[in-house]
Amino acid sequence: MNKQEIGSMTAKGGFINETDICDKFIDYKNDSEAKTWLTIMGYNPKKIQKLFAIQIPVRINLEKAISLGVSEEKYDETIKFKKADIQVRVEIIIDDIMHIENISLKKSNKSAGFNQVDKRPVLTYKQTWKFNDEIATWLRLFTGDILPEKVLSKKELQNTKHKRRLFLDEIPQEKMNSIVQFFRNNKSLIISDILRGRGGLSAEWFLVTRKNNDNSIDWILKDINNVCNFYSQGEVKITPRGSLKIGRVTMQRKGGTPDPTSLQFKINPLALFEN
Repeated sequence: MNKQEIGSMTAKGGFINETDICDKFIDYKNDSEAKTWLTIMGYNPKKIQKLFAIQIPVRINLEKAISLGVSEEKYDETIKFKKADIQVRVEIIIDDIMHIENISLKKSNKSAGFNQVDKRPVLTYKQTWKFNDEIATWLRLFTGDILPEKVLSKKELQNTKHKRRLFLDEIPQEKMNSIVQFFRNNKSLIISDILRGRGGLSAEWFLVTRKNNDNSIDWILKDINNVCNFYSQGEVKITPRGSLKIGRVTMQRKGGTPDPTSLQFKINPLALFEN
């Protein structure tokens, strides 16, 4: 089975969103892109008995989660780590079983750069990934959740670029090495959590749509294992701008509003077109 494909389509107004993708899947008998996507996922469109496509809300209560196939026991984990934007349910004539496919959708202009894929306070990541208190403290200094004046001397503060946060290359070498080593040792887990997620609404497929200057739309659909492997490629290292590069993922202070002191992970989804 071919697990990845690139194609193009047209969209009214030159953009496409979750509702548009759901509508295309629902109309799969007449929609050539939907037929191609289903084929990539391993289905023969001619043998589909029933198909439902649902946009997954940003906020989900327990009742809605259960309707999406999430068990009550997995609800908390699913809500915390949800990455799917669309759920497609396919019933095949042969086995009469309802197969569920969860898709993460990323939209980008051709000229655009990086997209946020995850954002949380440092202490939330500490609970999830189990790094130690020392790493948590320096990451909170990096995001500005702890002000440098609480930790550094007046003399040390004079050598910092910003009074409200530290850059990673301003952290003492030994502490910086500990941060780099943690993310190096746990790279696979971290990439999986920020792209695939966990629980009943983790993503199994990654669909990127790219808007071109002429308003045409290109798309690429890949299985999530392929995507995680792609963005894991590369070193874990401090960037020239004092952030952290984890393979093809950038970890930085979010800044702006809301949640300026959160830790943010970004990727360039258009890089998949060049893979």
